[in-house]
Amino acid sequence: MSKNKRTRARSVEAKEKQLQRIIKAGRELFLKHGPEGVSMRKLAQKLNMGQASLYTYISSKRELWFAILRNDFGKFELGMAKIMQDHKGNYKELLEKIAQFYLEFAREDEKRYKMMFQTQAPQAERTGLLEQQYDSKSIYYLNEIVQKAVDVGEIKEKDVGKLSFFIWGIVHGTVSVVQTEFFGDQEQIPEYGNIEDYHQFALKYIRKMLIEM
Repeated sequence: MSKNKRTRARSVEAKEKQLQRIIKAGRELFLKHGPEGVSMRKLAQKLNMGQASLYTYISSKRELWFAILRNDFGKFELGMAKIMQDHKGNYKELLEKIAQFYLEFAREDEKRYKMMFQTQAPQAERTGLLEQQYDSKSIYYLNEIVQKAVDVGEIKEKDVGKLSFFIWGIVHGTVSVVQTEFFGDQEQIPEYGNIEDYHQFALKYIRKMLIEM
């Protein structure tokens, strides 16, 4: 490799490293203060860099939001893709595995999950490049599995889109229930068990629903 190519490669690597640093700091601010409590000025201060330099990487608070989502959904979707690739068995069992993956992902970091799935992005007058390029594939993966289950006769329902969204809604509803103040930070509630108990209860009835389809 020539000296110029090595220099360019190091430059690209350095820029990506700085971008990941910005994303990490931005995520911490959003999770702590919410969309309304974050500004590019606060982010620049946290990173100890000038705002002008920050704007060469991220053009707005909304673009920062989508940079974080792209990063987090990329990891989330890699996990889904691996489950789909490694699965041996029928498609209904695969749907149950995907539901369990969603629940485990939410349990691992509830605030991150809430930011990804349940919180609106900051408002902006313009649509930036990162937002234009952003496209979450998780619901498409779910559609793909349901479509294959229908194609091989495992599921009789033909409206794949509505069924996929219905399953997605049940899983997200389960997450929302345990993220409310009803459970709060408690690990155990006498009447309802702990969060893991409730997740397993939900998975049991998702399994039952899929079997009966």
